[in-house]
Amino acid sequence: MARRAAEPRRIPFVPNTLKLFLLLVAIAAFIIVFRHGYVPTRYAPFAAVSLDEPSGFFLDWRIAQLADDRDACRRLFDAPQMSVRPVADRGTRPGCGWTNAFRVAEAGRVAIRPAMTMECPLGAALSLWLEHGVQPAAKKHFGARVTAIRNVGGYSCRTIRGGLGKYFSIRSEHARANAIDIVGFRLSNGRTVSVLRGWPRADQPEGRFLRAVHAAACRYFRVTLGPEANALHRDHFHLDRGPLMSCR
Repeated sequence: MARRAAEPRRIPFVPNTLKLFLLLVAIAAFIIVFRHGYVPTRYAPFAAVSLDEPSGFFLDWRIAQLADDRDACRRLFDAPQMSVRPVADRGTRPGCGWTNAFRVAEAGRVAIRPAMTMECPLGAALSLWLEHGVQPAAKKHFGARVTAIRNVGGYSCRTIRGGLGKYFSIRSEHARANAIDIVGFRLSNGRTVSVLRGWPRADQPEGRFLRAVHAAACRYFRVTLGPEANALHRDHFHLDRGPLMSCR
């Protein structure tokens, strides 16, 4: 009597819903890994950030991957339009301090007054914005260059004010040297532009300039808050590279 051939082993049935779930989990994990900068520049499938290029595919992720890549940051900031020096990592209370940070005195050929400590992705975003967002707007509306910005909010170990801060104790991005508050701009012709005084003049060069640079900031920073966001920001732009996304 002939022996029956062994039947091939069957793969257990996997419902389509489970396949879809696993696919979505994989996509979410991919996004989280790259969005939070867990993959250094040398291992990422994207081109490194260049201060000479105003945009490009996956720019947000490319800026994020600088977070823990000290070598890439040093190469990026070793440019004539920058005046920075590395600072030692610092940890204070939980949720405060910084890693891979630099003391920035000049970014995008613009003086930072006063100079401030910022983590690498914030410094990269600030430089790109000043070079490719602020300067073109200044030339268009004033026929001059921006030579300095005045900031009033760098590192501060504190919780956020307003918004979710009314209900929860959440560390501000200022507590990670990952945010900057800008109140004004100085131009090469000696003119100054104040966010507080210039923003309401929507039909004047000051108002048009401020709205242009506010819109441009949303390309490089994850959170951009201006005078129309809430009363706390009526006199400055808050720019940060935190996990949230907001352009107001």
